Amino acid sequence: MADRGVSGVTHRAVAARAGLPLSATSYFFASIDELVLEALRVFMAEFIERLDGVASAIAEQRLSPEQAADRLVDVLLAEPQSPVVAQFEAYLEVTRRSEPPVEVKRAIAALERLAVAALTAAGASRPSEGARAFVALIDGFAMHRLAWPRGRRDRTELREAVLSLFIAYAMDPLERANWAVRLRQPPAGPAPARPATLAAAAE
Repeated sequence: MADRGVSGVTHRAVAARAGLPLSATSYFFASIDELVLEALRVFMAEFIERLDGVASAIAEQRLSPEQAADRLVDVLLAEPQSPVVAQFEAYLEVTRRSEPPVEVKRAIAALERLAVAALTAAGASRPSEGARAFVALIDGFAMHRLAWPRGRRDRTELREAVLSLFIAYAMDPLERANWAVRLRQPPAGPAPARPATLAAAAE
């Protein structure tokens, strides 16, 4: 799935990768769809186990927000490329089905549990409210890293992004309300000049 996408999974390709005769895969799996779903179940079960392990460590070891961010970033960046690609292939496969496989839902729920544990460590009063934003950050960063890895910047920038979310969701309600007002106000001072080429194009 990571090498060729879900559409590239065939009995012949899987048997060749496993070093087995072609008849082996078709004997145990009546269809490619059945084989793909079972592969998703196995992969997602391992993925969920790793995520829940990190979430438990953050909660049980009473890590500081910075320690929680470091633990989270280390685990995410240590993930080999193939499982990450397979994860996104699984997400895309969901769009081709009338009902998402339960394994994909469980994997996303595990990511949200990890987000709740991390936000709780950061002092968020309602960590579940920030869980989806946190997961979107993690998944989005992972996808961009596949397309364009930046070396050492990957760790620094992901860590900073995680800490920024910690700060946002750890704010007390009054501080968040004050920021909401500020965000609705236009910036002070004159509007920045448009580049000449854009101005000409607009005219």
